[in-house]
Amino acid sequence: MIKIIDRYILRELIEPFLFGLGAFTAILSASMILFELVRAVVLKGMPLIVALQVFIYRLPGIVVYIFPMATLLACLLAFSRLSSESEVIAFRASGISLYRLIIPVIFMGLAVSLVNLSFSEVVVPESNKAAKNLLIATTAEHKPKMQKNVFVPEMEKGELKRIFYAETMKADTMQDVIVQEFSQGKLTQIITASQAKWSSQSDEWIFRDGTIYLIAETGEYKHLIKFKEQSIAIKYSPADFFIGDKNPEEMTIAELADFIKLKEKMGVETTDFKIQLNMKLAIPFASLVFALLGAPMGISPRRASSSIGLGLSIIVIFFYYILTFISMAVGELKLIIPSLAAWLPNIITGGVGWYILSKKAVQ
Repeated sequence: MIKIIDRYILRELIEPFLFGLGAFTAILSASMILFELVRAVVLKGMPLIVALQVFIYRLPGIVVYIFPMATLLACLLAFSRLSSESEVIAFRASGISLYRLIIPVIFMGLAVSLVNLSFSEVVVPESNKAAKNLLIATTAEHKPKMQKNVFVPEMEKGELKRIFYAETMKADTMQDVIVQEFSQGKLTQIITASQAKWSSQSDEWIFRDGTIYLIAETGEYKHLIKFKEQSIAIKYSPADFFIGDKNPEEMTIAELADFIKLKEKMGVETTDFKIQLNMKLAIPFASLVFALLGAPMGISPRRASSSIGLGLSIIVIFFYYILTFISMAVGELKLIIPSLAAWLPNIITGGVGWYILSKKAVQ
């Protein structure tokens, strides 16, 4: 049951949290998205409506990093106000310890972390793929590119399902295509075609002038079918083939785990992908450790303004991400395991927060 003190502190946290979401969204979207899109519009002639769509699609990927920042700012500002108006002293004089006051803060940090994790799993991969598809479609329309020796594997539940190869690809059309299909690790059929064209209406590839070779369990051809035109549902769009391997930002945790298994079977180094896999959990849960750090840092009788809180938040976030980059680099050098490389910044930040809280509690 939520007590009055918990509701009171949660109310104090909500307003600065919303302020932080707006402030950091404006700052990061301008620096990470808008500048690039303005250059594309001015220098490369990208249509303004396309630039606006790309901005909207890319925004969720930025918001994942904004949730922890907003949580830190909310805790700093809320406890700065409580401290500057001596409410923290009043609570402690009434027998309420700082450890008790921190409970609703931890609850909020955990709730934001879970929301952020769900958001990053459901919304972000789809929005990033939509942005990439739109950019590829625009590029194909205004300045066609050609790619040679396109090779993309497709996994399903951790097992290899298809290997897709095309000699050349331009816009949404591929030439000299070969598709190998597998079932339970065994090759079951091979599809060859002189051309494959993407149909945006049905989200399918239309194969033309091809042959389907059915393969027996013994590995011998048992039947072949020639066709003039055949629709084949493959989960990859033209954008996926143009970019090549999918980026971790475009995959859910399960999809990235399958992707890593495939790469390992192919003998590819996967340390970086494993770090990215753990980062998909570590970044959302940064909200929890920032809550633990921000609340005790905010307890100061002289710190109450939003500008000071925002500045202090930016400094803390700067050092957090510097630590993240260092930790990831050490992980890529294989000096520490990938899971530790991803979670080490959270462990250190949470430890510092708990240390500051312990010091404040005995003062």
